[in-house]
Amino acid sequence: MEIVGVDGRDVDVFGRFYGVKFGVRREELEFPVGLGVEEARVVMAREHADVRATGLGLVDGDVWLGVAWLDWWLVGNTDTVDVELAVVPEYRRRGVGSRLLEVAADQAKAAGRRILSGTNTAGDPVTGASPGTRFAAARGFVQKHAELHQVAELPLDEAALDRLDQPVDGYEIVQWREHTPDEWMPQFVELLSGMSEDVPTGDRTDEPIHWTPELVRNAEARRVAQGRFTYTTAAVHTASGELAAYTQMGGTPETPDRLNQYDTYVRRSHRGNRLGIAVKAPNLRALQAGVARKAVLHTWNAPENAPMIAVNTKLGFRPVAQRTIWERTL
Repeated sequence: MEIVGVDGRDVDVFGRFYGVKFGVRREELEFPVGLGVEEARVVMAREHADVRATGLGLVDGDVWLGVAWLDWWLVGNTDTVDVELAVVPEYRRRGVGSRLLEVAADQAKAAGRRILSGTNTAGDPVTGASPGTRFAAARGFVQKHAELHQVAELPLDEAALDRLDQPVDGYEIVQWREHTPDEWMPQFVELLSGMSEDVPTGDRTDEPIHWTPELVRNAEARRVAQGRFTYTTAAVHTASGELAAYTQMGGTPETPDRLNQYDTYVRRSHRGNRLGIAVKAPNLRALQAGVARKAVLHTWNAPENAPMIAVNTKLGFRPVAQRTIWERTL
């Protein structure tokens, strides 16, 4: 057996790597979630302002036994490397995951990183427990955070959306697609930075990101390169012209059955005005009209973020799993 490096530039090698990674997701999750193969390859093969991605594979001849995806953060959490392990079911309990984890830890330490972080996506919806959490605990990782995984199966009932899609006095709705309009960029980066500061992260090591227009444009360019589409809906306080809340959802034609709810955030000074549902309902309507086929929309929220989970429940989301975030100091 040997360790091979994966950087995304070799399409065939990346295809083998991805086949293991997403194959495990498909085996573990009722509603598999994750980037499509080309969408993922763009992340690993290109340079980005906020993250560098690399891969490892444990290979025996022509057989791929397991893989590790590593995210090296370049903005925020620059002391941390996130690692996702995936081992083919028939090769589990043979040391494959442990070997990949050992190499990932060695690479992180050699690069001067001090924290290895991992996410288990397939935990029980109530307890969060799974074979992956037992693996992490046995290797010195400590659970730092949990998020409830909810899904909504589209299309949602239009009558239900009508009941929820109600205007809020004093606010107007604006929408855009892949690129943030220049007129909203200064305030949009404020909201993105606020989201980074306010989103519940439990006890995990977390350094909020101070967003800039350059970082936003870089992220937008990456999404376009991935073939991803994005729907954004924001609420504007009409008296002040202040951007008060936003939500983003999207996906890619490569995996049309898997859609994602990205951020939803309400500026602190505008909370309590029902703006969360006021932006999510019309954004869902726009997404549903644009996709025009059956699909599953995924979202994650910390259990303590009860208001957002309640909003999701009203919109038709239901819990299917719990993902947990684990850390080990190197």
